[in-house]
Amino acid sequence: MLAWGQDLITRTDGVVLKAQVLDVKPNLIRFRLFNAADSLVYQISPQDVRSIQMADGTVKTFAAAAAAAPAMERTETASFNYETEYGRNVLSVYLLDFFYTNLAFAYERIVASGKIGLKFPITIGLSKETEYYTDAFREQVNYGLGLEVNIYPERQGRFRYYLTPAIHYRSFDFYNYNYRNGSEPGLDEAFMTTLNFKIGAYYQFSRFFLVSADTGIGYRFFHLPDNVEDTYSSFNNRFFVPGNLNLGFRF
Repeated sequence: MLAWGQDLITRTDGVVLKAQVLDVKPNLIRFRLFNAADSLVYQISPQDVRSIQMADGTVKTFAAAAAAAPAMERTETASFNYETEYGRNVLSVYLLDFFYTNLAFAYERIVASGKIGLKFPITIGLSKETEYYTDAFREQVNYGLGLEVNIYPERQGRFRYYLTPAIHYRSFDFYNYNYRNGSEPGLDEAFMTTLNFKIGAYYQFSRFFLVSADTGIGYRFFHLPDNVEDTYSSFNNRFFVPGNLNLGFRF
């Protein structure tokens, strides 16, 4: 077929040639380069051509391009699939605990179905407030342990929400003031147990890393030493709102 305007030949490697197509045969395509100074006639195999857009706007595609399409699709699906190829182990760091100078992290093991995760948080106090006892269970932590059960109704994926019943146990120091005998305050160890129910969500922004956040409602139980004579309102059993922001590594 003769060409009077500019045709566009798109090769399978993505290169586009501005040409004047002279004829198209089952095993050969002949063309001249558009507006070329010479009159050389070039040849190309249809197997190396994805499509030809003629000057009148019509487009002719070739079987080689159609055959290459499934290969391209296979390449895309071969990339990481967050729905099926997730790691079943997650190490998390509780970021907000750094404000209280604590190191809090957790290991989570996700069962094969992807719907349940058993999480074991650990808290380690990095420093102590020396002149402050109110809310000492935050600032003067010795250690903390816990168990959380993450329930994923939609299994694993790139973005998911979860429900979490949890129990935590913590040891902390506080200053015990004895006003009756006028003695100096002594440093005593106390304990706190919390029962929580939280709702959270995570977003996995790469193959290995994710961020998550959770909040909910909980109840604190304090266990003070028997020699405590003063009443500390900070250590009354009460409801509270748990919450944290976590950075996780999945493997």
